[in-house]
Amino acid sequence: MRRETQNILLVLLGGALLKISLNGTYLRYVKPTQLPWLIAAGTIMVAVAFISIGRDIIAARRPDGPVDVGHHHGSHSTWLLLLPVLAVFLIAPPALGEDSVNRAAARTPPAPSASSSEDFGFPPLPAGDVIDQRMRDFVERAAWDKSGSLNTRSVRLTGFIAHKGPDTFLARMTISCCAADAYPVKVKLDGPSLDTLAGDQWVQATVRIHPGTANKDTAYVPTATLQNLQLTQQPEDPYEY
Repeated sequence: MRRETQNILLVLLGGALLKISLNGTYLRYVKPTQLPWLIAAGTIMVAVAFISIGRDIIAARRPDGPVDVGHHHGSHSTWLLLLPVLAVFLIAPPALGEDSVNRAAARTPPAPSASSSEDFGFPPLPAGDVIDQRMRDFVERAAWDKSGSLNTRSVRLTGFIAHKGPDTFLARMTISCCAADAYPVKVKLDGPSLDTLAGDQWVQATVRIHPGTANKDTAYVPTATLQNLQLTQQPEDPYEY
């Protein structure tokens, strides 16, 4: 690969990292805690590229500078490396959604640490007719809370719609570090006209759980009656942790 090509790639890749860092779209790919590393990496790449370009220009202007009389036979495949970088600049890939939910292997929600198998130490739910919960908290409590604290409560969840066969789910992707290790947490919805909801549409859904549905036979995916639904925009940070 020629030095000029290397420098162009460094500028574009570093610029792409800085762009997604500054406009917030990096949250589609990594956790918020990765932001300083992205900015540092992008800045270093751009700086190294410009230092290299400057040195090449100075060397070319020297009277005794090297004269390149050969022919360069660069591989066209080298320029294919630009495609993912240009994709970030021109068409930023969206956050993971319905397709990722349907392709992901089922994963059992982790059981909280507890002093006994019957008491997982979930804190009391707040008061109110409708309470807000994260999807992951709701699914974990549905699967492991033996006291049934959710059974008589209406809970408002924020997620996106995912269809699989005749079933409709409210889903949210969870990541540990980045989108590469993402897995879905989801709730099977019970209600009329669910098939008319658009896949990947973000919603705020008020639900009430069907007791006992989050078990081994359902891969710990609870079923809940849909009480109310409001369309909403994708959150700035679409993932849970």
